[in-house]
Amino acid sequence: MNRKQRRAIKKHIGQDAQEKMAGQVALFGKLPEMCNVCQKEFDKKDKDMVNSWSVVVKQEVVRLFCPECVNKAKEIIDASQ
Repeated sequence: MNRKQRRAIKKHIGQDAQEKMAGQVALFGKLPEMCNVCQKEFDKKDKDMVNSWSVVVKQEVVRLFCPECVNKAKEIIDASQ
């Protein structure tokens, strides 16, 4: 593989990565302001909240869950098994 081919591949991969990142950033704007289950408020500026809450994206639908609701869901799943 020569230098020209390596540069072309690197450029193509970079464009794909940029498009994917742009799509994910656009979805961040659709992030709800509260938990989808218990309606607890979510503060985007609180670093601890951002790190502990769960975001689920399926087919352009963005859902947000607080740690308590995630733990309850895990307990229910574990109990059913």
